[in-house]
Amino acid sequence: MSVLHAWPDDESKDPRRFVDSGNRKGRRVSGPKLAVALRGKLYESVNWSLAGILIEGYDGALVEGDSFEIDGVGPAGRSPWPALISARVVRLGGKSGTQMAAQFLTLSVPAYDILEGILLRRSEFRIS
Repeated sequence: MSVLHAWPDDESKDPRRFVDSGNRKGRRVSGPKLAVALRGKLYESVNWSLAGILIEGYDGALVEGDSFEIDGVGPAGRSPWPALISARVVRLGGKSGTQMAAQFLTLSVPAYDILEGILLRRSEFRIS
């Protein structure tokens, strides 16, 4: 399967590289909210970009630095579409204590198309 890299591998080796929001490569948006599926469980985004996501309500066993796969993505309130995203846990806890920040390592073509399509519907991202 063809995969698009969010950034070169040499930049994604250190899981703490993008912890500080000043180092983010992607512009985060808080709406529309996304629904993502991790091991069959749905989580809703706090904010997200083509480079990563912050989700709410995470209660799993992953720890900082762990790699994992998101197997579905779409607008919140709907069933997510099947799409593979390889990601790494950057931070756990947050304001609520149940947030997980994740850096996208690779996006499948369907995942990229879904996320880009959602972004392009936002007025500030529309191409004139």
